[in-house]
Formats: sequence, structure tokens, C-alpha cells
Amino acid sequence: MDHDISFYMRTAWGDASYENTDVTMSPAFRRMLRELDGTRSVSELASLFPHLDAEDLDLWISELLRQKMIQQIPARLASASARIREAAPAPAAGAAATPAAPAQAEREVRQIAAEIQPWLAELGRPPSPVEPGRQPGLPEAGPELSRTARMAAVEASTTASSIGREGFFMSPGSARQPLAADAQRLILVVEDDELQALMVTRILESEGYRVRVAASGKAANGALLERPVPDVVLLDVELPDTDGFSILKQMRAHPVFQLLRVVMLTSRADRADIAKGILLGADGYLTKPFRPEMIKMAIRQALQAA
Repeated sequence: MDHDISFYMRTAWGDASYENTDVTMSPAFRRMLRELDGTRSVSELASLFPHLDAEDLDLWISELLRQKMIQQIPARLASASARIREAAPAPAAGAAATPAAPAQAEREVRQIAAEIQPWLAELGRPPSPVEPGRQPGLPEAGPELSRTARMAAVEASTTASSIGREGFFMSPGSARQPLAADAQRLILVVEDDELQALMVTRILESEGYRVRVAASGKAANGALLERPVPDVVLLDVELPDTDGFSILKQMRAHPVFQLLRVVMLTSRADRADIAKGILLGADGYLTKPFRPEMIKMAIRQALQAA
């Protein structure tokens, strides 16, 4: 993909998917669809998504092309975004609508999507609609996977790459609860391992944060009800009475807690788990074992989220 001359814009199907909140996709994918309006090249788009390297960005764009949510347009049309959809040539009959993703990347995406698709059904998320012109129930390669599962799998794969490089991941540009001016930041640490909780507490207190600790899901629910409401929640996935995903799901459905910044603190950093956190609205992942600097950087980035 030539990043200097490649321009993309949403198709009519992409517009409908972007505007329809019943189409389940992560905030990051929805933001990318918003930015793909035909006015900037891929290299310009990359500056808006600095956490994606060139290969990762290509994977995201390939998936949106595959799902017919975007189309490539000639560079000469890029400055006339209002006329692009009418002026852009239709794909030739029989032409491949989507450049082939690397075989290894496609296998990984399908594997992750297949793992989380039953979980999506249990979660009660509405099924992904079928794009116009495609017959429902006809697989393209192997079992048919929902659009939601595939997009989450792509994002999980690139998130895991970022975690591998940095030791943590924070989603940029999350729309989260405004921070009170001149207040000491409060971090809620939900962690059942007493030693881990103590380590995290000391690290955060050394940075000037206030810390509240909960060792179970029940204790976390009680800690969220205390005032003041925490600014960031470090949420362990594995807890004695529940799992962090259940707590995150409840938070995102609650009018008071749905915009709280949540970073999953976990030793389970496999891609299917990351995809679950993404779909439920986690702002980041911090994996165990961790270095103190990772926690400090993750919290700083969480607090900087818009």
C-alpha cells in the first residue's frame, strides 16, 4: 500500500454503519471510519493513530475494505469529498474488492473472531447486519464470522503487538469523564492478590495519587459507590467471585460509571481476552508481571484521555 497516494472514504454502507449505534464496533474503529472521509492520505491518517504502525494500519484498512465500509478513491478526487461517492469509479465486475491480507494475519483474525463470537452471543449483542448485496449465511472462507467479531479481532491483534512492544496499551482519544480541576487523582485498584495490590498502591502513591483498593467484585462495587468517584480504575480480570469483564460490562451500562477510565490489569493478555475488553469499552491493558514505570505511564496516559 502506497501511503503517499492512497485515499479512502466511507461507502454508503460505511456511513450507515458509522451512524447506527446498533452496529457494535469499538470507539477506535468508529473513530477511524469518521476520519476516512476522503480528504487525507493514509500517511496523514497514521498521525491520528500513532499507536498503529504501518503494518497494523494496513490491517485495519484492509478489514474495512473487506467489509465494504470504505473504498479507495483517486487522489485527484480527494479535495472534493462531497462529490467523491458519485465520481469514484465502481469496482469492475469480478474485481477483488479487498486486497488480500497476509495469510498469517488473516488466520489470526479468524481464530480470535471464532473464539469471541460465542461470547458475543452470550453477551446479548445484536448480530452484525449483512452488507447490501450479500446473501446471509454464505461463508466466504470457513464458518461465517460476524462483522463485530472480525473488527474486534483485528483491533485485539494490533493491541497485543503494542503490549508486546511497550508492556501496556492505552487507547488514544477515549471520550471519558472530565477530570475535576486541581483535585488529587484517585485510582481504584481492583486486585485480589494482596502483594500485587500493595505493590501497585505504593507505586501510585509515590506519584502523588490517592489509592482505593478492592479485593473482589463485591468490594469493587462498594468502592465505586464511595465518594469521590475514582478517576481511573485498574481492574484485574481474574477475581475470586467474578471476572473483570462482568464488572466492566456493569460499569459501561451505568449512567454514573460508563465514562470512567478503566485499565485492565491482568496476566491474561491473550488476544481473545483483549478483544472482549475492547468490545466492553476498556481504555487500556496493563499486563503482569509489570515494571513500576509501566504503571506510571499507563495511568498518565489514562488521565490524559480526552
